[in-house]
Amino acid sequence: MKNEPHIRHLDDYDWESRPGRTDGVRWKLLVDADRTPSHGFSLGILQFPPGTVLAPHHHTPQEVYWVREGQGELLIDGKKQHVGPNSIIYIPENHVHGIENIGSTPLTLMWVFPTDTWAEVEYLFEK
Repeated sequence: MKNEPHIRHLDDYDWESRPGRTDGVRWKLLVDADRTPSHGFSLGILQFPPGTVLAPHHHTPQEVYWVREGQGELLIDGKKQHVGPNSIIYIPENHVHGIENIGSTPLTLMWVFPTDTWAEVEYLFEK
């Protein structure tokens, strides 16, 4: 796919989840070289139902979260912090982080990686 400007609306994208996943976590890949004429970064939106956790993990690329809606508890480097709408979180390379929806509504956040595709990011979960 060649690199070119493009405009799409969030509603143009379908929600996705892993086959067999039953916790209701879902996402949309918004800018991803596998699907859009782009390179150099990937952007997606992720939604967690109440009570759902993204387990502590790390990965090589740095990452940014932008919490769009809901209430969460972010774990980063062993510390927990409350996050909510319009919280912007920068996560350096290889820093252990995770997030839990502690509210009664979905927790929705956008993520950005400095990679062509989300598929390039290897999630290394803590044991």
